[in-house]
Amino acid sequence: MTPTLFDLTGEARILQGQIDATAEGLFSDDPAEVAAATEALEQLITAEADNRKALTTKADAWCWVIDSMRAQSDARRAHADRLRELADEAERRAQALQDQLVAALSRVDPDATKWELPAHKISSRKTSAVQLDPDVLPDDLPEQFRRVKTTISADKTALAAALKAGEAVPGAQLVERRSWRIG
Repeated sequence: MTPTLFDLTGEARILQGQIDATAEGLFSDDPAEVAAATEALEQLITAEADNRKALTTKADAWCWVIDSMRAQSDARRAHADRLRELADEAERRAQALQDQLVAALSRVDPDATKWELPAHKISSRKTSAVQLDPDVLPDDLPEQFRRVKTTISADKTALAAALKAGEAVPGAQLVERRSWRIG
């Protein structure tokens, strides 16, 4: 059975512990103990080198899988964008045809607000909305027609500077993160 990435990393930790423990024998006053430690270290270093090679090969294979999944994600996102564009175009065409149909039927009965057809019903609904002149700013309107929104947000730049300077800010802490990228 091929060892997993996690098997290999576990083995690397074990080998490193064994290397550290065996290296202590190099400082013995007994030449036989130093020779035995040297021979054991040679074997452990060879095993560690083999494990490292297998680990890097396995990690590289993981990167290939991750790259493949990201490529699949990108392709699906691009396909979704193409489908969304096609759907939007189909909706624009349908709306243009509907506008032409209503215009044609309105020529026959200009006051009609609905038409009953054999398989379809066309009806309308009247709505109203306020449309502002593009040159009119909210400040140009009388006070009673303005809505004021106030939002408060944390100034994270100032908080970071204060926390880095050693200041304690209740409810805030400086957190370090590491971001990884596969290239």
